[in-house]
Amino acid sequence: MRTTTLVLLRHGQTEWNDTGRMQGQADVELDAVGVEQAHAAARTLGGRDFTAVYSSDLVRARHTAEVVAGDLGLPVVLDHRLQEINVGSWSGLTRREIEVEYPGFAEMYFAGQDFRRSATGETVAEMVARVSPAIREIVDRHRGHEVLVVGHGFCFAQLAQHLVGIPAQSRILGGLRNGHWSEIGITDDDVAWVISHNVPPHLHG
Repeated sequence: MRTTTLVLLRHGQTEWNDTGRMQGQADVELDAVGVEQAHAAARTLGGRDFTAVYSSDLVRARHTAEVVAGDLGLPVVLDHRLQEINVGSWSGLTRREIEVEYPGFAEMYFAGQDFRRSATGETVAEMVARVSPAIREIVDRHRGHEVLVVGHGFCFAQLAQHLVGIPAQSRILGGLRNGHWSEIGITDDDVAWVISHNVPPHLHG
């Protein structure tokens, strides 16, 4: 039976990552560290036999994908469904600032409860319902091959858990760090498992 391998790569660092601000679907560019992380990921992943590269259309993910895909000689296929969770009016705020608007946010998060990110944002369940069809299409299109998918840390950690049957908002797998990736194997009968998680790129070389 064939195995399809998904490598879920988080984008490089942005200034908002560095200052601890929620990004969600805000279109924030990579900073200098993030660009280097993208190139480091390209060096580390360059020997893999990817058949395709997909990416969230947010600029931080797209830029990271273009760097890696350029080294692989592959085009980048953009899909807006791969965007990070929508945090609504929390975008640009620190967790301390969010606690003022939404008391109890931290307690709910660390207790593993699902909740809406501000009045105009998404729940984890809604995000997974948005992202999952895109991943399903990618897997069906590339059965038996390796595929690189570039996107966002919280989204990809929750997606990886969903694929292997872990409930939404669980924190069994930590969020992906900038420039790190998770690798998921999926058989033809859709049995999925985590091969590795939070794999770092080689920063020098």
